[in-house]
Amino acid sequence: MIDAATAQRFLAEQFDSSAMDVRPAGEGAWSRAFSFRRRTDALIVRFGSHGDDFEKDRYAYRYRAPGLPVPEVLAVGPAPGGFYAISRRVRGTPLEMVSTDQWHEALPSVVALLEALRLADMAGTSGFGGWDGSGLALRGRWSEHLLAVGDDSPSQRTHGWRARLAASTAGQAVFDRGFARLYQVLDDTAPRSLIHADLLNRNVLVEGGAVSGVFDWGCAAYGDHLYDLAWFAFWAPWHPNLSLLLLRAALERRWREVDYWPHNLEARLTACYLHIGLDHLAYNAYRGDWQALEATAARMRALVDHD
Repeated sequence: MIDAATAQRFLAEQFDSSAMDVRPAGEGAWSRAFSFRRRTDALIVRFGSHGDDFEKDRYAYRYRAPGLPVPEVLAVGPAPGGFYAISRRVRGTPLEMVSTDQWHEALPSVVALLEALRLADMAGTSGFGGWDGSGLALRGRWSEHLLAVGDDSPSQRTHGWRARLAASTAGQAVFDRGFARLYQVLDDTAPRSLIHADLLNRNVLVEGGAVSGVFDWGCAAYGDHLYDLAWFAFWAPWHPNLSLLLLRAALERRWREVDYWPHNLEARLTACYLHIGLDHLAYNAYRGDWQALEATAARMRALVDHD
């Protein structure tokens, strides 16, 4: 595992000898970050084993727009144990850590972020589902991406999750039921939009009552823009400070202002809830985190079981 001293040596040797003040800046499931300075520049370096995530971050900068502040990635390349990426540092508070009052203040900016994703100019891109560092996705339809949540191929970083899930009788039953339900609500008529698909987990910062940065595009996809709204809804019990009721009301108000309304809204949201739940059942089975798996299963049932 790379520590601050190792990061300092790497930056001095491979990036710029003036790099200084290297300090830990957090870590996620797939990477570790450090802040540092290069003369007057405030920067971030991340180290991880999946270089394709960093390439997606670099590509995502072209989607930068009013409402969608994506930090510029200055360099990507090989590093000890994997890869590195250097980007401009963005300051702010992670969205899920803001107070209730700060959430109220930031709501217009969060709505602007969701709308910027929905309306992003994706000229030169193709396909549905996860895209690569050149902006291309391989799925021909949104439904293909959603159903791929049941795949467990050797190329996946969570390969082996099916065998581990089978060890949990209750988890396997919930997954099978959810996957069957997903077939019933698939909708390929939704407009093709840019999806971040991970707007919590310290990936959105807020400063001065507005979104100041959106990063970590490793999960990003092309497909139904309702997915990012569904993301807030799915994880709402974990973040009671982020009122889902207020967010949805503000977003729907914006849609009415621009004379837009998503057709087949609830069924499309249900498909997104199911995909998020199934994907995290697989992820938690892979990690062997049975407590998180049970909580995810309960949340998915609460959102989609209306019988």
